[in-house]
Amino acid sequence: MTKKTLEIEGTWEEVIVHSAELAGRRVRVTVLPEKTSSQSPENPPSFRPASGRSLLRHTGTWAGDDLEDCLQKVYENRTPLEF
Repeated sequence: MTKKTLEIEGTWEEVIVHSAELAGRRVRVTVLPEKTSSQSPENPPSFRPASGRSLLRHTGTWAGDDLEDCLQKVYENRTPLEF
């Protein structure tokens, strides 16, 4: 069984607080661009599509017996796409 990925986000000072917890483990550090001080309606933040990573923490946790009913409701409520 694979272990869950731990995701920590914050400033370097906030992340380094977890150094004892992360000692000896492989980590990946991504340096994000600086936040702008103000976001105006003329300059909205750029759209970044979801990666699905947040959903992975729920993998294998289905505990219900109504999967077929839920799928049927999804199929019944779908609307055709128009391009």
